[in-house]
Amino acid sequence: MKLIDLTHTISHGMPVFPGETEPSIIRDILPADAGYVTHRLESNMHTGTHIDAPYHVKSDTLTIDKFPVELFSGSAIVIDVQGLSKIEMQPEWEPLFRNYRIILFYTGFSKFWGTDSYYYDYPEYGIEIAESLVECGVRIAGFDSPSPDKEPFAFHDIFLKNERFLVENLANLDKIPVNGNIIFMALPLKIKAEASLIRAVAMTDE
Repeated sequence: MKLIDLTHTISHGMPVFPGETEPSIIRDILPADAGYVTHRLESNMHTGTHIDAPYHVKSDTLTIDKFPVELFSGSAIVIDVQGLSKIEMQPEWEPLFRNYRIILFYTGFSKFWGTDSYYYDYPEYGIEIAESLVECGVRIAGFDSPSPDKEPFAFHDIFLKNERFLVENLANLDKIPVNGNIIFMALPLKIKAEASLIRAVAMTDE
């Protein structure tokens, strides 16, 4: 069994979605003779690789700690949508949506991580995709970009209000065999918030 890390590193002052506050990671000032080191983290829950819960779009009042941990892992498949600025529903995707509870979309856009382009020029997904994912019972949709949509964030609204979860800012999807069966894990912190930073990992037999 091989583990593939799908997570971007969180660092002090790293780029974040426009309008959000950059994270702060500060080393605590301790006595010179202290035998240990500690740091403090202040961060928006949507910094770096993270998972959105329904509360993010005000669809309910459940914070992410209230959901059973087993919802955040399962059999997944990667769909290759490289080179597209506008991604629309394809007929051949519906059987995949029905067979997998977790769908990961690979655009290759994570190569722009750390640049201005990453947060302004990312591809958008049609709302028909969100509707089909919900209808077919997909529980988690993941993206190697900051969001599947832009204002007014209709994809978020449709998907999350149907008690699903979105994983954004994934990395290294190119290291996963496309159309190969994997186990995906995106465990959130047990935190009273509408979303959570995560360490996303894929397990594969290859």
